[in-house]
Amino acid sequence: MRRTLISTLYIILMALCAKAQQVSFTALGPGLVEVGERFSLTYTITAQPSNFVPPALDDFYIVAGPSTSTNTSIEVVNGKMTRSHTITYTYILQANAEGKFDIGPATATVDKKSYTSNAVQVEVIKPSASSRQQGQDGGTASAQAGQPSGEELFVAVELSKRTAHIGEPIEAVLRVYSRLDIVGFEDVKFPSFTGFWSQEQQAPSNIVFQRANVNGRIYNMAVIRSYVLYPQQAGKVELEPFELGVIYNAPSSRRSRSIFDDFFGGGVEQRRTRLTSRPVNINVEPLPANAPASFSGAVGSYKMSATADKTELSANEAVTIKVKISGTGNLKLIGTPKVQFPPSFEVFDPKTAESGTGAKGVGAGGTKTYEYLAIPRTAGSYEIPPVEFAYFDLNKRAYVTLRSEPFKLAVAADSSARNIVVSGYSKEDVKFIGRDIRFIKTGSPHLHPMHRHAVQSGMYRFLYLLLVALFALFMLLYGRRRAQMSNVSLARNRRANKTAQRRLKQAHSLMDAATRERFYEELNHALMGYAADKLSIPRAELALSNVREHLLERGVSSTDVDKFAQMVDACEYARFSPSSEHSQMDSLYAEAYDLIAKLEQTVKAK
Repeated sequence: MRRTLISTLYIILMALCAKAQQVSFTALGPGLVEVGERFSLTYTITAQPSNFVPPALDDFYIVAGPSTSTNTSIEVVNGKMTRSHTITYTYILQANAEGKFDIGPATATVDKKSYTSNAVQVEVIKPSASSRQQGQDGGTASAQAGQPSGEELFVAVELSKRTAHIGEPIEAVLRVYSRLDIVGFEDVKFPSFTGFWSQEQQAPSNIVFQRANVNGRIYNMAVIRSYVLYPQQAGKVELEPFELGVIYNAPSSRRSRSIFDDFFGGGVEQRRTRLTSRPVNINVEPLPANAPASFSGAVGSYKMSATADKTELSANEAVTIKVKISGTGNLKLIGTPKVQFPPSFEVFDPKTAESGTGAKGVGAGGTKTYEYLAIPRTAGSYEIPPVEFAYFDLNKRAYVTLRSEPFKLAVAADSSARNIVVSGYSKEDVKFIGRDIRFIKTGSPHLHPMHRHAVQSGMYRFLYLLLVALFALFMLLYGRRRAQMSNVSLARNRRANKTAQRRLKQAHSLMDAATRERFYEELNHALMGYAADKLSIPRAELALSNVREHLLERGVSSTDVDKFAQMVDACEYARFSPSSEHSQMDSLYAEAYDLIAKLEQTVKAK
């Protein structure tokens, strides 16, 4: 009876937890494999199907499968229970021939309703010589020898085009390619892109690898960062190389002491290497010389519209003309279109607003809006000439000029100012009043006796002596300040703590998963920068080993020195590690703050 009651309660609980959810059915498989390589093909459905029909897999050899796994979970959030149920079907396949193969969708039936998964395309290439060698001896020759070769691990700066006009966007992607087991990254040096205006497009916080085919060989490829470049000068421009420090696993150079070392990973050790990309040149062509007068550097494809918020208004009433430019190209770099208002209008500086200009990709469009505010001071009928905007069209390879319609404004007299007498002067007439005819001054004039001179007064002598004293004091303070500034070591020592606290404050504001890399970078700069300034270490000699020696010489305990070194290593490792955790941010920040405060007291006492 008790067992029946428990079963009934369980069924009721499952019914209450069950939540109507949309069933998803997805297929996942690698897009690139080699001949003879085994890979997994998985189908995942978020419900219990009554029937599962796989697609035809005649192009591949089925090594195993389908194996089925089930995952059921119940969550209680704010008193609400939700139940999720996932079924996964896994096939182990082996590629037997080169080519591109399409694996059709699978079908499943849930509650008498049929669902279809997505199709998967797999490209099979012939195996490389290193892959065959790796299958024979269990590792590549370069990894066993020590430093990896350029065929096993390299970085590259890849451009969407090598020839462009001034202002034409170019996509630059910094990638790393590897056939080794990468653990993390460190000490990155990005190109400065001299001669280009650059806009960062992608800076992933977590590095994700995917397979890529490079000259018939399969690599694990990851995007480190991507930019959109806008050339600013004509000629052949060479980009600075991209440098990246890589930490990877390699077979240990030490002999195994027992068979258990190899079984538990004792035959692998971490190594470091520094990669530098090959030089990349871009041929930048100048724009044609016959540029229209309204051309302000816009390159791409654009549309323009110009509107006025009113055409009938009174004097001293504001009118707004809005010019909107939209399209693709170097929209963020274009100049402000000119609107020619009549001289009797008081014109204010235009307001600029942007929309969509920060979108990802070279072909991303956007809109830039200019608002011109003007106030007519006199009544009358006015016509504002058409607004012109010229740009260089990359498709036509020629300049294109866009023109709006003219604006006709009818300005009536200001009724609120009818009691003010202005004698009919316009804005143009007022400009000359006071230049050709001086007004007669009224009131009592301030006259002084001619026989008295200012230099004979006591006030003059007092001010003279005061200026001499102030000058002498200034020269004394200036001399001391100059002597202090000439002492570079003293100046760096005084500002060491202040600079470190500013960097720690900046790191605290970046304490978030989205800005994890910048947090560790700023924290590392705070520690090493403080040591360089406090210990007067030149930037060229700033290394962790050198900092350790100086700290020990200044009387810092070996425990604090080791703690300083561990924190610097932790920051460098976590900045580019794909698998670093974020839970250590708070503790690492607090330890850095306390350690700098302790070093400030210890070093000062010495």
